Amino acid sequence: MKVLICHTYYRQRSGECAVVERETELLRRHGHEVELFTYDNRDADSKGAVELTARSVYSPWTAAELKAFVDGRAFDVAHVHNTWVLASPSLFPALGALGLPVVKTIHNYRWLCPVATFYRDGHRCHDCVEKAGGVLHCVVHRCYGGNLKGSLAAAARLKLARDVLHVYQREIDVIIVQNDFVRDQLTRAGFDSARMVTKGNFLEVPAGIRPSRGDYLIFFGRHEPSKGLATLLEAMGQNRIPLQIFGEGPLTEWLKSETERRFPGQTRRVRVAGHVPRRDLDEAIAGSRAVVFPSEWYESYPLAIVEAMAFGKPVVASNLGGAATIVRDEVNGLLFPPGDAEALARCLARLWSDDGLQTRLEAGARLTYHAEMAPQANYDRLMAAYAMAIAAHASGTKEIE
Repeated sequence: MKVLICHTYYRQRSGECAVVERETELLRRHGHEVELFTYDNRDADSKGAVELTARSVYSPWTAAELKAFVDGRAFDVAHVHNTWVLASPSLFPALGALGLPVVKTIHNYRWLCPVATFYRDGHRCHDCVEKAGGVLHCVVHRCYGGNLKGSLAAAARLKLARDVLHVYQREIDVIIVQNDFVRDQLTRAGFDSARMVTKGNFLEVPAGIRPSRGDYLIFFGRHEPSKGLATLLEAMGQNRIPLQIFGEGPLTEWLKSETERRFPGQTRRVRVAGHVPRRDLDEAIAGSRAVVFPSEWYESYPLAIVEAMAFGKPVVASNLGGAATIVRDEVNGLLFPPGDAEALARCLARLWSDDGLQTRLEAGARLTYHAEMAPQANYDRLMAAYAMAIAAHASGTKEIE
């Protein structure tokens, strides 16, 4: 099979970019021919203000650039990941003009929330899908980084592509959603669930690392308010369990000072390890007792959870969004109400003191990984999505709403 993968790289490389690279390698390993049509948002700085705004809302350049890239080559299917900023939703009709079946993976909530997060000003927000005025709330609240022009562009892009031109309804054959939470959000907004296929992310277990049950918990991820780090520190003040915190971000310095303030003389128990090489992080995960995932926004399919379960580690996660569909309470981890430090502390204490529970959840994590997150399981679901798209495209059964 010949696959055209389309993706716009973010300024800061993200988990989504890693997924694109892993899926590309997975397809090539199975003998498929893969070409990548990509943009890089770091190139946005070279664009004039008018061109950048036009590209972000609905790029008039994408069709010509795609046509020049394909240049007569034949593909069986096109698989689209991110189109923000430089590609824009105009990529989809451009692919349709080339006669290609189109698959789109939903990595976030950009079809419903102009800035893709359902999160603003430190809390979850559904204004753009639940209140009169729709995407105008993005402009009112300046959701795009506090910037009026950026918020206008993000709102205009969603309104034009989804509600005026119906690009997502007309031009996409199969929508890959990463979990049932995302499926439910899209379905409630009017998207056709019959065109959706559920497929999460996957990970190859790193070679040469043997998991062991260690004497510490681990958090790893970007240090930002939505990750629930304040809740995590408050919970750690209610026990004596060791915790290692990896990653970096805008809250890193606050995290270091807050740890020193809350746990004087205990910095070896609650340790901010920061950014470390990938191999060191893998070894830390493999040697932990469990992974803590206290996020307070609707993550889709967090790679941190995939990485934990690849090593057979239970996950203690907030009962929210995609995480709550991957972590099954009492099966492969424990769930607690988001932002509830006392409930989190109780989960951690329970896991720490109950070896029987720990053993059962470790087994559940391993089973989840092999059934849903291992490369072969992911490949099989990806091939099913491609076959469905090719068949739908041939029969012309896409719904227009």
